[in-house]
Amino acid sequence: MSDLEDDVKKEQSELDRTFVFEDEGHTLGSLLTYVLESFPETEFCAYSIRHPSENKIYLRLKVRPGNSVEEVFKKGIHELNKMMNHVKKTFKKALVTYENSIKTK
Repeated sequence: MSDLEDDVKKEQSELDRTFVFEDEGHTLGSLLTYVLESFPETEFCAYSIRHPSENKIYLRLKVRPGNSVEEVFKKGIHELNKMMNHVKKTFKKALVTYENSIKTK
């Protein structure tokens, strides 16, 4: 994640922040938005890519009063990491099962 750009810095607050990710696209933006939107603390979450040639996403997160945008964001990253670890573990297990089935034929 890069430093927030000047036009993004002006909008940030304890409840509303835009995070900028370099060298990322729709995959991360969509997954992270999905996770963050599932939290009751989240009031609004969306991402955008300002130009098709720009390999950068802008993810805006607004949380309900009484919450910290940084804490909700960290919780979202943690939850996404858990999900990806589960997918990786499940895939590896399925791959071993498949490879063993080929060996027995």
